Amino acid sequence: MTKIRGLIFDLDGTITLTQQFHYQAFSQVFAKYGITYTENDDLYKYAGMGSGIIFPTVFADHGLTLTPEQIKKYSDEKKEIYDKIIRSEKIEPVTGVEDFLKRMQSRGYRMCVASGNKLESIEYLLDAIHVRTFFEFIVTNKDADKPKPAPDIFLAAAKKFGFEPEECVVFEDAVNGITAAESAGMTSVGIATRIPEMDLRNVGADIVVNNYHELSDGMIDETLAGGI
Repeated sequence: MTKIRGLIFDLDGTITLTQQFHYQAFSQVFAKYGITYTENDDLYKYAGMGSGIIFPTVFADHGLTLTPEQIKKYSDEKKEIYDKIIRSEKIEPVTGVEDFLKRMQSRGYRMCVASGNKLESIEYLLDAIHVRTFFEFIVTNKDADKPKPAPDIFLAAAKKFGFEPEECVVFEDAVNGITAAESAGMTSVGIATRIPEMDLRNVGADIVVNNYHELSDGMIDETLAGGI
């Protein structure tokens, strides 16, 4: 069996309970321009894709083509709103995540973050819940040719580890993230913080839990092909 060596974590909704803040920021910007952006859209279509894809795609669905300047303008507006939100809210971790990271670190797994969020926001959120030191590096959409649901960001993380894709496991809360992990040829663990367990299973998650307390050592060993 392939030996699992690297653990790749999404951030919003997977490590921190912050995915809804992206939705709030996007919906506020879209509302300014007369477009309704629903939570269902965010959860099932766009989570993890990044502003550079989401804005032109949603506007195109409404028959409007954005210029590069407009895409940047709206992306900057969204980031400003999002940053204000995360700095005004108490950042909560997904239940059990710190203990889980400690367990995995003690067992010799190498870990990183791969997220469509901006680097400075990722660093802020990891620091806010005191888990940044568990991760060797951070990969963002800037390191990938295509965002999730394409596998690029996870393949970039595996390459940075120096591992083959099959030696990595992805932890994700979003449909696009699970799809990306499956496309990358990686084992995937769905964290059902906002999306029902069945929806994550239906897009290919190898195992689904509501939080990290549900990931026992026995379950980890079985999921990670016997561990290292």
